[in-house]
Amino acid sequence: MKSERLIKIIIKLQQGETVTTRRLADDLEVSERTIHRDMESLSLIGIPVYSERGKNGGWRLVDRWKQSLSYLTEKEIISLFLPTPEKIITELNLDISVEDLKQKLLLSVPEQMKKSATTIWERIYIDTDTWRGSENNKNDLKFVQQAVMEERKIKMQYKKGNGEESTYVLNPLGLVAKGSTWYMVAINSEGEYRNFKLSRTINLCLLEEHFIRPDEFILSNYWRNSKKQFIQALPEYEIEVIISRSIIERITFSGRFARLRQIDNERSDSNWIKAKLSFPTKEEAINFVLGFGNQMKLVKPVELQDELIVRAKQVIELYT
Repeated sequence: MKSERLIKIIIKLQQGETVTTRRLADDLEVSERTIHRDMESLSLIGIPVYSERGKNGGWRLVDRWKQSLSYLTEKEIISLFLPTPEKIITELNLDISVEDLKQKLLLSVPEQMKKSATTIWERIYIDTDTWRGSENNKNDLKFVQQAVMEERKIKMQYKKGNGEESTYVLNPLGLVAKGSTWYMVAINSEGEYRNFKLSRTINLCLLEEHFIRPDEFILSNYWRNSKKQFIQALPEYEIEVIISRSIIERITFSGRFARLRQIDNERSDSNWIKAKLSFPTKEEAINFVLGFGNQMKLVKPVELQDELIVRAKQVIELYT
């Protein structure tokens, strides 16, 4: 809605920075023309916005102007009480007591909302770690965090997914926690944006040299686009199988790389069901089918059946 968008623009401008039309349009997911119309609307209702031209230009509010209205809705206030993952706080070395934070927040909440806020805190817990713990190097995370905050270059020896080792000089722009894994987003010496999994870091050195952070870079927007591009670029190897009804639930749960593309569940009188599965590689598909033994049979591609037979014979020979 336009009213909500105008409030969001005011909040952004009240932070005191000059914000470009392009950045506002990207953040609010509208066109630049819409942003210009919104600015006209703000001016008409008395909000003192003005534009600055030039390379570093954009939109600003008149200095020291503040809107005294409270913008937080009840749901937004309650959302502040969603539990913060303690693992993230610990690994970032923020030295914050989650319990103290909750008590301080409660002091600022209207009386009628305290019960709802306390309830969500007590009944929802967010655990981002894996069952076996994280493989992140906390020392590397500390140095990268320092480099990101101080805008300092780093030199890093890194092991890629294929086992190849390389050394980079990077401008670290941000840290992303995906599940239990930390990633660093950085610009390499060729000026390219790249993502690095910190658990693959072999050696890391914080340099004295500083860099200039790109004004238009927004970490959350970059990461969403990067993740979308990564998923679209993943290779796919599709197979058709018939499976036993007894393993339907395991199909979607057991395989880390298996994707269930289609399942034919119409014939309720049959113990076997047709399904289409996809994998990043042919090898993943072979291992997956063999893992279910006589509860899954490959139908297509036909040429893959010969490879499955050879692999199955090799397993038999191993135990005879």
